[in-house]
Amino acid sequence: MDSVIAWRYWVGRRSGKGLVFLLLAVVVSGLVSIVAAAAVEDTPAIRIKRTETGPVVDGVLSDPAWRDAARIEGFVQREPRTGEPASERTVVLITYDEENLYFGFHCYDSSPGSITAKEMARDADLSQDDRVQIILDTFLDRRTGYWFQIGPRGSIGDALISDNGAVFNKDWDTLWEGRAVIHDEGWDAEVAIPFQSLSFPQGSDTWGLKLIRHIKRLEESDYWPTANLDSYNFQVSDAGLLVGLEGIRQGHGLDIRPYGLGGLHHEENGNYGLKGDVGVDVFYRVTPSVQAALTVNTDFAETEADTRRTNLTRFPLFFPEKRDFFLDGASYFTFGTNRNDLIPFFSRRLGLDVGGSPIPILGGGKLTGQVGDWNLGFLGVAEDRNDETRGYGVARIRRNFGRESSVGFLGTTGNAVGEEDSRLLGADLRLATSRFRDDKNLALTLFGLWTDTDTAAGSDAAFGGELAYPNDFVDAVVGFQEIGDRFEPGLGFVPRRGIRSSYANFALRPRPERWDIRQLSFGTEFEYTTDLDNRLLTRILELQPVNIRFDSGDQLGGELHLNFEYLDEAFHIHPDHAIPVGEYRFIDYRATFDSARRRRFWFSAEGNWGEFYSGRRKGTELAMGYKVAVPVFLSVEWEQDRVYLPSGSFTATVSRFVANVLFSPDVTLYNYIQYDNLSRVLGWQSRFYWILQPGNEIIVVWNANVSEPWDQPRWGDTNARLKVNYNFRF
Repeated sequence: MDSVIAWRYWVGRRSGKGLVFLLLAVVVSGLVSIVAAAAVEDTPAIRIKRTETGPVVDGVLSDPAWRDAARIEGFVQREPRTGEPASERTVVLITYDEENLYFGFHCYDSSPGSITAKEMARDADLSQDDRVQIILDTFLDRRTGYWFQIGPRGSIGDALISDNGAVFNKDWDTLWEGRAVIHDEGWDAEVAIPFQSLSFPQGSDTWGLKLIRHIKRLEESDYWPTANLDSYNFQVSDAGLLVGLEGIRQGHGLDIRPYGLGGLHHEENGNYGLKGDVGVDVFYRVTPSVQAALTVNTDFAETEADTRRTNLTRFPLFFPEKRDFFLDGASYFTFGTNRNDLIPFFSRRLGLDVGGSPIPILGGGKLTGQVGDWNLGFLGVAEDRNDETRGYGVARIRRNFGRESSVGFLGTTGNAVGEEDSRLLGADLRLATSRFRDDKNLALTLFGLWTDTDTAAGSDAAFGGELAYPNDFVDAVVGFQEIGDRFEPGLGFVPRRGIRSSYANFALRPRPERWDIRQLSFGTEFEYTTDLDNRLLTRILELQPVNIRFDSGDQLGGELHLNFEYLDEAFHIHPDHAIPVGEYRFIDYRATFDSARRRRFWFSAEGNWGEFYSGRRKGTELAMGYKVAVPVFLSVEWEQDRVYLPSGSFTATVSRFVANVLFSPDVTLYNYIQYDNLSRVLGWQSRFYWILQPGNEIIVVWNANVSEPWDQPRWGDTNARLKVNYNFRF
């Protein structure tokens, strides 16, 4: 109880002292940023030469274009032995022509039969495979970048990096090519990245460059030009320089991507209907660094289904965005601390209702990019909601200053969660450095938001701040936020209003370098939430006695949670059970084990048990996967919660089954089946992709919902779709 009193004293009875602390931290962090920005560094650079004829991208580095290509070696380990030379030799060749930037990788391996290479599909999770990665800081701003990766069987993936590696948008896609070949000395890869797929300042001949190789059986990560455990995995500020880009062009900067859609739809009333539709997306580079996008009659038939989850809280669950139109350029719209409990602009509000069901998007426009030190993001969408056309707008402007700091503004208009008009205005400040105490990360974020909605009287503001020290041995965060009871962002995600919340996380993560242990983690997390009259609503103290990550990639951990919840109104945790009004103190425990997923067969298990409000809870999560062969992957996930309350008991179960067949990197079939015993609905989605060439695709999607599948099966909304995308690039 003493620690709780001390914590409340720190944040102040009405948050005033907490804000004073944060303002002082602003000054300190700002001075640190200025000193770091003034530092003179000797950044490694590689000068590349232009080739008149680019190589054929087939994974075989025998083309004449590679003879005079720039050459990079000398990778160093980030893990397991930081700063030591890589255990296996890597040679990277780089060249370019008028339209593409080319990378060739010779990944030598003294044990080629042990190369981990299970994936070949585009955008597959390669975290358990050998792979190489490229980071390009095309604006040389030391905070944003493009990320590309390729594995030994040709699986490619891409992402956007922002906030110097703190924000990583893996769902972003662009057009590029990559091929790889395994041979008796290791494996080779070739990559071609069109300049038309990138944004960069006109006339720039120097970009930031960072290269990474992962050797999975050794759990080894090798970097060029440098490796630092205290940096983010994809930190941009310590990249080298790629010099000599001259005479490159982006064409006319115009992409036109029409689609045609046809299919069959079966409704719950038993009626069948044919569906046919057309639409188009248009992308145009206003300047080399600013892109405009227009979408007409937007369709998301190929989007992956949401994962079903059991909700044992009184607040809505957060589900991530998965639709390409909104993911492209999403980093330009991020705001504040990026916490999921306060997102002023949440793109899933557009084209989806609160339950996740699609709403027709009639059209939309977007403008994103950088102009000097300014980051710009503008978005407008019109949708057909209940036979009524409704429009929404978002504007985000952010100004970079210093080495890694920024200040920005956000505005939204429109209300996708209610009938009243809604407007939002906000400002945020980020002071950050990756040079604190020479090589440590330190970041301070402050933000304020205000909404204008026709609702009852109350506070319509939200504000807060966070100080983060995310480093390898010590990882710490402390923050505070207040959300008014009338704060209603019409395009945002805010599960809880009328609160003041303070939080802190602290972890020590030593590396003993013995007993086959890669890293230990000991820590604690704390959350303290009151209403606006300072009445305690939630207090959670999480203790992590130990978490062990082994050299093999296996992990073992345990947690203890001390909980306090005050309910001023009852909530239904189950259709037949409610948690009554009152104060609740309860303790629960959790244990986890994850085997290394680089193996052909892997499994993970999590158990939680203990008190739960006025009763008890036992939870189990099991998952296992088996790579039958490289083309075939099977996995099963099972989650069950058994809850025992004075009013009775219930069991909530969710099961998932995945069966993927990878015919080649360009031809794939995904099957995803899930069932939960509360809705008693089995959902089945199959997605077949045939990539004729980047941007030109044939997609077949099957979605089915079956009620009471084990007793009296009833087919609900079911549809089959054939979609053809084609990309015209000018």
